[in-house]
Amino acid sequence: MKIGARVLKTGIAVAITMFCCKFLGLEPAFFGAVSAVINMQPSIFLTLRAARDQILVHLLGIAAGFFFGYFLGVNPFSAGLIVILLIPIYIKLRLHSGITMGIVAALFVLSSSTEEFMMHALARSGVIFVGLGSAMLVNVLLWPPRYTKLLKEKLRQSNEAAVLYFCRAVQDYVGLDSSKELHIDTEQRKRVYKLNKEARVILDLLSSERPVVAESTEPREWITLAEKLIDYNESIIKKGDRIFDLLPTRLERRLNSDAPPVSEEFKAILEILESGCTIVVRVNGKIRSVIVDGGVVSPEEISEEYWESLTTAIEQWQQRLAGSYYLHGLLEIAVTANEIKWATRQAKILLQESVENKE
Repeated sequence: MKIGARVLKTGIAVAITMFCCKFLGLEPAFFGAVSAVINMQPSIFLTLRAARDQILVHLLGIAAGFFFGYFLGVNPFSAGLIVILLIPIYIKLRLHSGITMGIVAALFVLSSSTEEFMMHALARSGVIFVGLGSAMLVNVLLWPPRYTKLLKEKLRQSNEAAVLYFCRAVQDYVGLDSSKELHIDTEQRKRVYKLNKEARVILDLLSSERPVVAESTEPREWITLAEKLIDYNESIIKKGDRIFDLLPTRLERRLNSDAPPVSEEFKAILEILESGCTIVVRVNGKIRSVIVDGGVVSPEEISEEYWESLTTAIEQWQQRLAGSYYLHGLLEIAVTANEIKWATRQAKILLQESVENKE
């Protein structure tokens, strides 16, 4: 079982809150502990925003409890009515995370006698503010989130996984064997999407944190490049999906035609397609070196030499073959080649931008 920094900080904030409430004579201290738990957010920015929301929710709840208790008395009708009226107000104000605390605050005040309304309201306010303050101080002073480091590591993992997934799709298309059962690794697909989603979440947290604390040592331009790399990863994964989608159709077509032998001309086309992945792997390695490691590399020009050789190979193949069977093969080759072309061109463009940002 792994206990992370946020779990430890939450426990420390609760302990500090309980101690402070006991020292100041504020009751019930467990309300402050709940407030500390709620406000211990993944980032300092989110902690501040949650604190703002909790203060507003708390004030509205106390005001409602005081009003209903004073004018309608403490009874089941006033308790039910206050819940019915407060929930729509909180939803309208987009205070969804604080609905429970707000209702509890209102009912807590409502349960007091008329003479003790103000005292209980002030005491509860103090308890809540102690919890808020504890969560904010602990989150800022103890192990503040280091999202730049986390993002760099996640960028590396997600890009390596995305490139591997894309090249696996190309290799499976090139090496499709009619004598073997087709197998597409769905777990790998889930993993690459998950890694890229996690990278985007960390990027969002880092972006929201920058106006509050100067944690990131990277300039704003680096944040933009990181976002572009995440977008590139997402696109290359989807393009890998499109190539994987071709496999069942190609296999079925070959089986329906008694799996004719692959011509030498078509083998040459497949070899050129597979070599395209070498370019994708090489350029993405350079991108990671610049964006993740802060290294210095040379950009690569967008060349038409690779695509000219592919065009020549296709023309040689088409001179000897005709019919719908080969027409479908040509369409599949066009789709696969287009996805590889996009992956290499966009990678080189991103690499050029990354190198220019380092200068």
